[in-house]
Amino acid sequence: MERNDDLVKRKIYQYMLTGVMTTVALQLGNVVDAMIVGNLIGSIGNSAVSASTPYLYVLQAAAILLGSGGAVTMAVLLGRRDTDNAARVMGFCMAGSLVYPIIFTFISPFLIPSFIGLTGASGELADMIGSITTVYSYGMPVISFVLVMAYLINIDNHAAMSARMHITSNAVNLVFDYILVRFTPLGITGAALSTVLGYIVSGLIFLPMYYKSKNRMVRPKLSGLIAHKDLIGLTCKNGFPNLAYLIMTVLSVGIINSSVLRTLGGGYFSAYAVANNTQLIVQMFLNGISSVIAAVAGVLFGEKDYYGMRSVLSRVLKIALLTGAVIMVVFIAVPGALAAMYGFDNEAVRPDLLTGLRIFSLSFGFFILNAVSQNYYRTTGQTFLSTASSTMQLLIFKVPLMLVFMKVFGFLGLFAAIIASELLSFAVLNLIRLIMQKMGKVPQKGFMAIPDHNSSEICSLTIRGSDETAVKVSQKVIDRCIEENIPSDKAQSLGIATEEIISNIGRYGYPDSDNKTIDVCLSENKGKYYLRFRDDGIPFNPVEYVPKEHEEYDIRGLELIRKLAVKMTYVRAISLNNTVIELDLCMEDE
Repeated sequence: MERNDDLVKRKIYQYMLTGVMTTVALQLGNVVDAMIVGNLIGSIGNSAVSASTPYLYVLQAAAILLGSGGAVTMAVLLGRRDTDNAARVMGFCMAGSLVYPIIFTFISPFLIPSFIGLTGASGELADMIGSITTVYSYGMPVISFVLVMAYLINIDNHAAMSARMHITSNAVNLVFDYILVRFTPLGITGAALSTVLGYIVSGLIFLPMYYKSKNRMVRPKLSGLIAHKDLIGLTCKNGFPNLAYLIMTVLSVGIINSSVLRTLGGGYFSAYAVANNTQLIVQMFLNGISSVIAAVAGVLFGEKDYYGMRSVLSRVLKIALLTGAVIMVVFIAVPGALAAMYGFDNEAVRPDLLTGLRIFSLSFGFFILNAVSQNYYRTTGQTFLSTASSTMQLLIFKVPLMLVFMKVFGFLGLFAAIIASELLSFAVLNLIRLIMQKMGKVPQKGFMAIPDHNSSEICSLTIRGSDETAVKVSQKVIDRCIEENIPSDKAQSLGIATEEIISNIGRYGYPDSDNKTIDVCLSENKGKYYLRFRDDGIPFNPVEYVPKEHEEYDIRGLELIRKLAVKMTYVRAISLNNTVIELDLCMEDE
């Protein structure tokens, strides 16, 4: 009986599926939105959407900071079974997601004209940009709140609901997109308005369902935030790499868009807008795959389950690289189909666009390595490395290289520069990591920068929940306790209780499944012993359990554990039951 990643692997695939569903819903809405705009309004519509992107990113800043930072912080806190502070983090994120965009709503009439001037747009294009940014400015409080809640409920055992929220908001968006653009005089304004309507409908449907759910572990609270300023700082710190990524995106997109429009002209700018939109197809899958790191590895990091974290990173990286290779083949084989989807109709620059898309596809592998690195280091608290990666990827290397390559090689130079910037970003990131590790500022050697295993573990097993297995594990726990000089009577009591708990998890936790997987870990820290049981059976909180008359369950062993335990804690995180029993097994009997 040894530890394996069967249970973690299930969570990886479960959260990867919902992560991909979420990003597919989110990005597919943008992709189809661009197609509708391009085909019904023309290339100028896509140009307006692309030119408006930096302003929209600024509006979304709080949602990105608090959503991503809150999700990571909550995941780690739930891994530590600290539900009180997780509730404070949720309350802070909910409040911040409303305050920031409301401020922008009031100052938008003064900001939007200045932004339009920065884009260099004029005439009809400038009017369209103004319409898009105005609608989003007034609708962003709703969008921001719903986006942040989707991040947070994903961590709080509602990954499928989070995915459904995105699917619903984008389905409603697309329906209204077609209706408002096709059958009303609103034009591009209707396209922006449909996005706001989508989030309103999604929020009204799913947020009440979440608040009524019995599977919630976290109840948002604002009380105690002043006394826990560190939680606000930690949340912002964990979200800063994603915010930095957003800021770098705003700067790089703004600089490159303006340079392409002024240097190459409107025809090539429309072609570049199509290329930018095709990036959404790449991000649609690859960001969804890498999002599992924050959800699953965040909880495992809080538990100091380094074995599980290695499994998460390894599997995510393999799946992402394989997916990226498939998408690259599509870009190389049928770039014309991609251009046609966006209604691109400029035949003079079409050949350059198709060649550019093929060149662009060669950057996907390096893009994956950078995206996974940023998500992983953000999740493990290495904020500097995560932020450095996104800064190099989007600003330090990308902008100068694209400007130089565009001047030297023209339109196609833009895509060659993307390959160079992605490659250089990943290479320099690892050089920085190595230097910091030698200086002792980043723990451990190697890319993962975590220990090979938790040094406090005495034994760690993955087992099947059956009576036969329970007996074997019980004996193994007893043997290891005796090896640790724990009095034999206490070791025997612990072994008996372990046997009963494993048997009951197998018997009652999986009523309709034969795949009864349980992780069992015995560890020691500062003289205290910790026995952890982790399973993906039906939710069951042994801390709050009170036996009832004529109940079908026979949860023996709990009373024995309660007598032995100094403390017992339970949390259900990433849809796993996590029960940790703290014991002082070396104390003398009174």
